[in-house]
Amino acid sequence: MSIATNKPFPLTFLRACFWLVAIVLGVLHTWAGASSRSMNPDGIAYLDMGDAYLRGDWNMAINPYWSPLYSWLLAPVIYVFHPSMRWEFPVVHLVNFLIYLLALICFEFFWLRLMRWQQANSPEAEIATFPGWAWLSLGYTLFLYSALNLIKIWSVTPDMLVAALVFLAAGLIVRIRAGAATWRTFALLGCVLGMGYLAKTAMFLLAFVFLAISFFSVGDLRRASKLVPVALFGFLLIAGPYVAALSNVKGSLTYGDTGKLMYAWHVNSVPHPHWQGEVPGAGIPQHPSIKIFESPPIYKFSGPVGGTYPISYNPVYWYEGITPRLELKGQVKVLVDALDYYFDLFFRQQGGLLVTLLFLYFFMIRSKNLPKLLRDSGLTIVALLALGMYALVHVQPRYIGAFVVLFWADLVAGVRLPNSRDAHRLLAFAGAVMLSVNLINIAAFNFDGVRKLIGLPTPNPLNSATKAGARTWAGEVAEELHRLGIESGDKVAVIGYAFTSFWARLARVQIVAEMFDWEADPFWLGGPAAQAEVLKAFAGTGARAIVAERVPHHVTPSGWHQVGSSNYYIYLFNVNRRSKPALAAF
Repeated sequence: MSIATNKPFPLTFLRACFWLVAIVLGVLHTWAGASSRSMNPDGIAYLDMGDAYLRGDWNMAINPYWSPLYSWLLAPVIYVFHPSMRWEFPVVHLVNFLIYLLALICFEFFWLRLMRWQQANSPEAEIATFPGWAWLSLGYTLFLYSALNLIKIWSVTPDMLVAALVFLAAGLIVRIRAGAATWRTFALLGCVLGMGYLAKTAMFLLAFVFLAISFFSVGDLRRASKLVPVALFGFLLIAGPYVAALSNVKGSLTYGDTGKLMYAWHVNSVPHPHWQGEVPGAGIPQHPSIKIFESPPIYKFSGPVGGTYPISYNPVYWYEGITPRLELKGQVKVLVDALDYYFDLFFRQQGGLLVTLLFLYFFMIRSKNLPKLLRDSGLTIVALLALGMYALVHVQPRYIGAFVVLFWADLVAGVRLPNSRDAHRLLAFAGAVMLSVNLINIAAFNFDGVRKLIGLPTPNPLNSATKAGARTWAGEVAEELHRLGIESGDKVAVIGYAFTSFWARLARVQIVAEMFDWEADPFWLGGPAAQAEVLKAFAGTGARAIVAERVPHHVTPSGWHQVGSSNYYIYLFNVNRRSKPALAAF
């Protein structure tokens, strides 16, 4: 892929260097996740969904909360390699690394086309722009910051896949802006946006933002009015069948209920999990989990939902009857939290980029050389609307990683100063400053990993200690369950937080009841009679075993099997598979 420049070889070499750095860092981050066998709750749901697709269980596979595309990528790899319990999560990280490389390819498609468009609209005799080395360095370091710091390769979610599709759609927008406004380009744009929706529900609404920007990017409204319907047709062609399938399962027209539940949880403060209808005005649950014991609380999930943890696999079922409502106090709190994060991101972490660009744009205003806002800043508009959409509900860095790149992209491409030696020097200096900011951000994020490599103590960079512990012992717990006679497909209960009980996926068992570990003290500190009552309640759920996670160190449970030297313990019920569970000797 050539670049229009008088010195192609240095820039080609620079690209090769950044590719090498991106691959090396990607491998190291993937290794960090794979070697620790890290996982997160979203990943378990996508793996379960992939299994459902493979066995043709469409009622379970068509899920109104989790989008399907990521599971379609995971499922065939798991099927082909058929990894053992200890290797399933590392294989997932290998898939994530391949998606990361795909995102890098899509980013380069976008960034190089943006560079060519800027050069084509900036005659060298009249306009000075960022030098090629600065343009490429800024782009690749923005990508690395987005992929490594914000999205994170080891996060088992579809967000890296979404980023790849967002970059591809942005590259097509730039092609349209550059004059390649053909029906093929628009058809491809629509299909890419449709794939984006299949990767994440939020992309359904953002697809129409991209389509609107593509309309104004043509430069000829009459021509645009004929081409945008082609993109819309491509989008509906890809997204339509899944919308129809979801609507058929739900019994009403829907493109997914993810946003509805996220709003209820984060703005209306509806409890998650185990909503019992306790929040006034939030609706009445039609089939909630059942509280079968009061103190400590034990919840049973008796419903038609499958998956390792049914509450997480299809939360729409358990929250049927929820009615999200505009709530000023909750909305203000969510917005304040979002603005606080955005302030930290754009003014502290990336403040150097912002100050440098404001300085350059000040010179552009003085020289009356500002670009046309709507046509030349469309990608920044897309990014701002995406950031605003998430700010209304819930912001996580992985949600916005790709849009942070889009936010800066058109702002950087829009820098054009009157051609002079001083302007070229200023732009080279500004490029160096912005590059330094990106490199510092990337280095700061990776510092904990470097400390770990050289043997210094460091907190787990992947997640909290609690979740790291759940990952570390997942394989051992799963193996111990099978050694004790628990088989794939059996039902189990949890004293812990089943949302992070990743061992259950590895053991291929289903969690049907749980007691939160932070509410379990009355059980552990109670006498034999009180503990027997709790165990009896668990036995009534049909569970063949209880797995207790993070048992307090001052407790030595009697009648429980300890997993290695961990604070995980397993309690077995004497179960006749043709009858209900009975209590083992306590």
